[in-house]
Amino acid sequence: PAERFVILISPRLPDTDTNPTANIVYIANMKLSLLSAAAFLNSAAAFAPSRPVTSNHRAAGDTALRMSSDAWYVDDIVVTLVPKFKIKEGMKEKYVELLPKFCELVKANEAETCVHYGFVGPTEDGFVICREGYVSGEAVLAHLDIVGDVLNAALEYADIVDLMVQGPAAELEKLKEPLADFGPAYYPLAEGSIRNKKMW
Repeated sequence: PAERFVILISPRLPDTDTNPTANIVYIANMKLSLLSAAAFLNSAAAFAPSRPVTSNHRAAGDTALRMSSDAWYVDDIVVTLVPKFKIKEGMKEKYVELLPKFCELVKANEAETCVHYGFVGPTEDGFVICREGYVSGEAVLAHLDIVGDVLNAALEYADIVDLMVQGPAAELEKLKEPLADFGPAYYPLAEGSIRNKKMW
């Protein structure tokens, strides 16, 4: 429970008959006493427990943070492709030689549309995954056009055995027909997903 602070001010009334200036001194002392009491109460308030935060207060705070231009995050709109390649027997060296060419094309042509791009692997059993993110479905299609020749060459040495496409549902719809031959699995982004706006 919060501590309750009570201040009693009980000055003795001045003897105005014997001391003509007593009224002035009395009033001055009263003002000082009231100022001291106010300062004390302000200091005491710092030690009082804060009021419990209700769910309504939390919701209002969350909304305010989302609306604030100082928030560290924004809505996530990134479309992510995760193709998984299986290198054909005896083709590891030729396949791996092509990977830098993908990155060179992305660096030269996709400064405004690519969020991240790179490969992981190969693993001991010959798998490679490409980690790639784009600002929209159109950016994905533009990327596939840019790297098309190198991708066709890479598919001579490896097969795409799995493809995940993740992002806003509206952006995924733009990709379903163009990517149909790859048989991807689509994962719509959940509402409320965010990304750090200071990362890129």
